[in-house]
Amino acid sequence: MRFLRHPASAAVTAAPHPTAADPVRTPKTVVTDAVQRVHPTVRKGTAIVSIALATGTLFVLLSGVIARHGAPVQAFDDNLHAWVIAHRGGLDTSIAGVITIGGATAVTLPTLVVVGALASPARGPRARGRRIGAGVLLAGYASVGVWVGLALNSWIGRVRPPFADWAGVAGGPAFPSGHTTAATLFALSCAWASSSRIRPGWPRVALWTTAGAYAFAVGWTRMWLGVHWPTDVVGGWLYAVTWSGLVWALATRMRRHRPGPAPSAVGSHDE
Repeated sequence: MRFLRHPASAAVTAAPHPTAADPVRTPKTVVTDAVQRVHPTVRKGTAIVSIALATGTLFVLLSGVIARHGAPVQAFDDNLHAWVIAHRGGLDTSIAGVITIGGATAVTLPTLVVVGALASPARGPRARGRRIGAGVLLAGYASVGVWVGLALNSWIGRVRPPFADWAGVAGGPAFPSGHTTAATLFALSCAWASSSRIRPGWPRVALWTTAGAYAFAVGWTRMWLGVHWPTDVVGGWLYAVTWSGLVWALATRMRRHRPGPAPSAVGSHDE
C-alpha cells in the first residue's frame, strides 16, 4: 500500500540560523542600505534643492525686511558702511576698482559662452556646434538669472548709500547687488561646467573654493567702493545661489529622465 505524503510537508524546511556573515537586519540598517542604493545623481539633486531652499528662504526674509525699511538691518548697514568709509585707503580702493570688473555682465556672460564650449564633452562630427550650443545654454541660464535679479532690484527699489561715499560707478536701486549676483552666477556656472573635467578630491574642492573666493571678492568690492550696503551684497549671494541651485536641480532631473544615451551637455556628470 502506498502512503501519500501531505503536500505541505514537502514545503516545510528548517529556518536558517543567522550567522556572523548574515547579521540581523534592524530598521536602522534597512534605511542605511536603502540610502546607499540611491543613485548618486538623486542624492546630489536632493542636496542642491536643500541648499537652494535654505538660501531662498533667507533671501525672501531679507528682502521682506529691506522692502519694509527694517530698522535693525539698516542700522547694521549704516554702522558697517561708516566703518568701511573710515578705513579704506587709496591702494585698496584701486584694487577693489579692478576686481569689481569681474561682476560686469559685459565680461561674465560672453566668458561663460567660452567656458561652456570648452567644458562640453561633445564628440563627433557635430561636436563644434554642440559645444557652442552648450556655451550659449550656460550663458543663457545666467543671463535669465541676472534679468530676474534686476527685476527684483527694481521692484524692491532700495536707495543706495550717499553719492559722496562712492568710489566707483553704479546705477539703479541697491538690493540685491547686480555685480555680486552676476559674479556669483558666473563663478558657480564655471565650477559646475568644469567639475566633470577635474579629478575628484582636493582638485575639485579647490575649484569650488576658487569659485567661492571669486564671488566673495567681487561682493566685497561693491561694499568697499561704497556703492552698496553690506546686505545688498549678502542678498546678491543668496539670490545667485538659490537661482543656480534650482536650475541645476531641474537640469539634473531632466537628464535622469531623458531616454537614450547620456547627453553631452555641460555639467552632465554624476559625482
